[in-house]
Order: sequence, then C-alpha cells, then structure tokens
Amino acid sequence: MVAAALRLAAPVDAQAPHAAAAAPDSIREVRGIVTLASGTGGSPFAGVWVTLHRVGTDRAGALDSMRADARGRFAFRYRPSGDSSALYFVSSRYAGIAYFTQPLRKALVTGGDADLILYDTTSTPVPIHVRGRHIVVMAPDSAHARSVVEAYELSNDTSVTRVAGARERPTFEAVLPDGARDPHATDGEVAAEAVSFADGRVRVFAPLAPGLKQVSITYRLAVSDKPMAVAALQPVTVLEVLVEDPKAGVSGAGLKETDPVVLDGRRFRRFLSHDTPANSVLSISAPSVRVSLNTRIAAIVTAIGATMLLVLARSFSRRSPAAARAAAAHDPDVLAREIAALDTAFANLDSPSAEQRADHYEARAHLTARRVAALQRSDDERHS
Repeated sequence: MVAAALRLAAPVDAQAPHAAAAAPDSIREVRGIVTLASGTGGSPFAGVWVTLHRVGTDRAGALDSMRADARGRFAFRYRPSGDSSALYFVSSRYAGIAYFTQPLRKALVTGGDADLILYDTTSTPVPIHVRGRHIVVMAPDSAHARSVVEAYELSNDTSVTRVAGARERPTFEAVLPDGARDPHATDGEVAAEAVSFADGRVRVFAPLAPGLKQVSITYRLAVSDKPMAVAALQPVTVLEVLVEDPKAGVSGAGLKETDPVVLDGRRFRRFLSHDTPANSVLSISAPSVRVSLNTRIAAIVTAIGATMLLVLARSFSRRSPAAARAAAAHDPDVLAREIAALDTAFANLDSPSAEQRADHYEARAHLTARRVAALQRSDDERHS
C-alpha cells in the first residue's frame, strides 16, 4: 500500500517546521495529537490506534494506521490518488465510539485541524439540549394526507459521550403529534436504525458525542379540520415552522411569521421563535390545498439545512462566539460538496458493516457542524 510505504517511521513534533524539500508536492502529511478529554481539559492519550481514511466516489477505506506515541502524537504521509474530490481524514476509537478530524485539505496539516479529542462515555442522563427544531408541513397529496418533516439539532455540551443505557433509556426522546402515521427516520448524522417509534414517541439510541448532531424524521398526517398540535418536551433554542399551504395558521410557542422561503421550487410560509420553554405547544392549521408532491422528502431535508441552520448558527454565536469563530474557517459550499461526496461514497458500498456505518455518520456529523459555523460566519460578514 502506497500510504504504508510513505508513513513516517515515528510521530514527529506537530509544531516542527516543515521542510518543503522533504517531499514532492504530490505527497501530503498530517501530524496531530490525540487527547482524552476530561472535565478539567484533557491529557495526551498514549498508545491509542489512529487510522488514516480515504473516502471518494471511486472507493473508500482505511489507508494506514499506527499507535500514538507516549505524548499522544501521530503522523502520516500519503499520496492522493484517484477521484480528485476524495476526502482524507484521521480517526480513532474509544469506548466503541469513532471520532474524526476535519478533512485534510492542505499539503501539511497540523495543530487543531489534525488533532483528535476522544471522550469517555456515560449512560447517565447528561443534558442533551435542543438547539434547533425545524418542522416542515407540506401540502396534501393525492391520498388526502400531508407529509411532515422534522429536524432536530441536538447539542451535547459536556465532556462525555452520552450512550443509551438500555432500550428504555434512549439518548434523546421527543413526542409525535396525535394521528402521526408511518413515522421513520432518514439516514444522516444519526443512523435510521438507531431511531425507534412507539407509544407516540421518537426515541434515539445512537451515541451523542460532545458537539452538534442532527436527527431527521418524517411522518404523515391525514388532512383534517382539527389543528395539528405539536408539543416540545425540552426547551428549544430556535424553533422554526415551514408550512406550504398559503392560508395556514400557526400559533403558540412564541412563533412569529417572517419572510417566506422557497425550497426546491416550492414556497413555504415561515414562522420562528427563540428560546422556547419546555412543554410549549404550538398549533398548526392548514386548509386542504392539494399539491402534487413530486419531490423526495430527502431533498426537502437537504434544503432545510441551507435555510434553517443559519438561524441556529446565529443563536450559537451569542452563546459561544470563540468556538464559532474557530470552527468557521472554511467555505460552506465546499463543506456541502464534501458532505455530498461522503454520502455518495457511502451509498456505493454494497454491504456496509456496522463499523462502516458508524464511521460514516460520525464523519458526516462533524462536517455538518462545521458547515453550520461557516454559514454563520458568511452571514455575519454580509451584515458587518
């Protein structure tokens, strides 16, 4: 394997100057440090396995691996090949959970872009905050039912990864409106099989590492004159409702109408509220305006990210400006293409293993969180 031949014999100082003559331009290098986080900051993690990955539309897999040295340091040298849009990144596992660096873009990547932070796990109920909840109510289809998409932005602000203790102790839980049928999760930052539906509730059993992660679900509601009542068990930083019916009524939970948005050629009225308290209930009433639904739900979920996550990013900037500035160093359009490439490569796997699925969803979550921060920076620059 080319990467194995190019790997450094031992980790080198991540802060050492790079000699341009040491390798041709086609050879890249990454040097980082693995840290095991704790409540007081963390310490270098000696001896942990670190793996260099390549993900492209032509092929995906591990290129090389090594153990971190006594000071948690690792280093790889590799030669890019094949698909020019392929992503390269480094990962490590701890307590059964995979953690990833951001994609490696430069010829030499060091410091924060190369470092890995691993976390202890806990099944105790550490707080999981709902930073964003986005509800999209579409016009009725030919079966006289309407599709609803919900996207939750979940934030673990602790220094441990929350894992499910048992089937009755999920990492996150929400309620479905009365009459919701055919609920299912969409694959993304949380695997669909890690989400269950029973007794009118949505339960997530995927591990939630520190940071931001999105869970998306869809369900159908029969058209009725009775308003749709939606409850929020937890406080919500940003609550957003999009309704396709032009004469719809939306009330409760402090929602106020803002400018409409267009998603994939379809116009939606838009309602927003901030810092919605727990146990709030909103009401959505919509007349029977029939529209042909010729767009896949997944496309709507993708469009939601482009218009809604910006609002969420603004909310984060008020709470953690230093973290937002540090994470917003890259172009959101580039990140969107990287997410698409990651998804395409994963879709091309014939029978992905449980570990491959876990790696994919963790990597996608990392990219999406960075795109949120990048969107915030772009918006701030436009309004400065």
